[in-house]
Amino acid sequence: MKSNPYFSNALVVAILIISSINTPSYSATLSSVLRSPKAICRIEVGDAHISTSILKHQGVHVVKVNASSICNVLQSQVTMTLEIYKIGEFSNYFLHRVETNPALPSSSGLIIKIQDAKVECVNSTPSSYYGIVYAKALIQGKWHYAGRTRSVRIRKLNCGN
Repeated sequence: MKSNPYFSNALVVAILIISSINTPSYSATLSSVLRSPKAICRIEVGDAHISTSILKHQGVHVVKVNASSICNVLQSQVTMTLEIYKIGEFSNYFLHRVETNPALPSSSGLIIKIQDAKVECVNSTPSSYYGIVYAKALIQGKWHYAGRTRSVRIRKLNCGN
């Protein structure tokens, strides 16, 4: 007998709803089933974007990419590197690199951020950009390494350089 995937998914949702009637965390239970779980310790890199804050305060158009190292336990001596690339006709072009300093207090904690990686726009020619981040951190006495992680979306922005 061939199983019906719609029936099986509906059954799972129905069981979750029925079993959660006495549970106050129904939305958390359902949402955790519907989306993939995130790792306890991970790095995340945002999509390239034109910084509205820098434009407003400094009057300069820049492409910006943000990144974070997030962990539910203390991480220290984090060396996180964020690189910005532009898509070229024949190859991708490295534009800028920012790295955290593992000796600074800002490189320890539950969340370590890079928010100053930017490239100034020379003109308004549409170009596509992305970021890549990688890191190493001391977590519970052991070194952990996070491999190269790319922005989810490559963004075409009115920013040439």
